[in-house]
Amino acid sequence: MMALGLSILVSTLLFSCFRMFPKYGVRLEEAVVINYIVAGAMAIALAGPSHALGRLETPSTMAGAVMGLAFLYMFKKIGQCTQFLGMGVVAIATKMSMVLPMTVFILLDPNDPFSWTKAVAVLLAFPAVWLASSPGRSADDPVIAAQDDRPDVTWTLPAIVFLGSGLIDLGFGWFSSEVHMSSDADRLTFAAVPFLVAALIGLLRWAFLPGVTPQFSRATVLGGIILGVINVGSLFFLLSAYQSMPFPRSAIVPSNNLGIVLATSLAGIAFFRERPDGRNILGWAFATTALILLLLSS
Repeated sequence: MMALGLSILVSTLLFSCFRMFPKYGVRLEEAVVINYIVAGAMAIALAGPSHALGRLETPSTMAGAVMGLAFLYMFKKIGQCTQFLGMGVVAIATKMSMVLPMTVFILLDPNDPFSWTKAVAVLLAFPAVWLASSPGRSADDPVIAAQDDRPDVTWTLPAIVFLGSGLIDLGFGWFSSEVHMSSDADRLTFAAVPFLVAALIGLLRWAFLPGVTPQFSRATVLGGIILGVINVGSLFFLLSAYQSMPFPRSAIVPSNNLGIVLATSLAGIAFFRERPDGRNILGWAFATTALILLLLSS
């Protein structure tokens, strides 16, 4: 249980970093690229460089490279969603996106059969994301207040995060079986590939696109480094939970996601003075119910 608890804690810290970036003047895109450089380097170091090099031609590595093409864009959108709409909203959008890979696996994996409990959970996910997308009010938060005249962000950002995160989770889930990887080093190598591809894309944008000139500050560099370390930590503890907990993987994922949704929502209220309205509360209730149903069906 300790590994699962640490996974929830570290993932909550990830969203908290995004939430604090505007306060300290951290530039989001620069911090995200630095984050991917740090995360990729750490994952390779933990897996072992020689082990990582030995897996360059495996199908999972090729798939990881394709996923990396979307990583930079998605991580930036997650950051924007956190800053504009709050921690509870982005937690719902990212964590409820698991219904996308879950639906695919129910349809294609004979070992994960359909049940009405799972079907109800999937149906509840969509109103959960919609209702939670109404930004809560903060008494002294100019970042969220400045978005009041931009109604488009209240649904487009969570929708992009929901769809993109679901497709990325599907890629990780599809190649996480023992057929493709059988050790923590294999999984860390797989995770390192999209990290490094996203970092490379970000560096190439800076080098060759006109008008795209990075601006660094001590806060931006430090924020990117902290974000990268947290990114690797969230992966490490989740992998440890897979190994140490006596639950099937289909039960660990909902448990992890439910904990993150609740923890980030409470952190937003306790530390960032987010004030949820009735739509937020109803959305969180739907999400909690959906995740509990997924856990029970496992």
